[in-house]
Amino acid sequence: MASEASTPQSSSSSKPDRTPGTTIIPVSRVKRVVKEDKDISIINAEATFCITYATELFMEYLVQEGFTRARNEKRKTIFYKDLASAVSEVEQFEFLEDVIPHTMTLKSALERRKDTVNDMQVDQQQQQQQQQQQQQQQQQARKKQKTDHPQDEASQNQNGTESTPAAQVSSSSTTTPPPEQP
Repeated sequence: MASEASTPQSSSSSKPDRTPGTTIIPVSRVKRVVKEDKDISIINAEATFCITYATELFMEYLVQEGFTRARNEKRKTIFYKDLASAVSEVEQFEFLEDVIPHTMTLKSALERRKDTVNDMQVDQQQQQQQQQQQQQQQQQARKKQKTDHPQDEASQNQNGTESTPAAQVSSSSTTTPPPEQP
């Protein structure tokens, strides 16, 4: 009987007993991954442990959601499509949609790519048209400004510089000495 009490249970539904302060994922591997980040220079052991444990909880949640979808189809094996389904249906996994997308046939992937390329080309054409319209509007505004102020243009041509009406008045008037103060 003593040997039965010391052997671990082989039930697949029960979680293995954890010793406090230990993780299933090796902390050294997580520390190595964190060190690859150029923004983080030093990380202490407690923070590394927290990241490791949070990773385990996250993976457990993702696998549990995948298993739920497999169980709904009366399977015990989790397939990629189960994880992809979980990612697309659970809001918390939304950030993984690019990492674990639904699978598609090559034909549909090529069609999707073609549509994306066509959309990008249409967007570029629209941007070019908008730029051309803006340039035309700017040119029309310059022409209108020249027709509204022909004196400015004439004085600019004579002096070689752009002058304002106030500058024209001061250049055409004679200079008088300032009045003497008592």
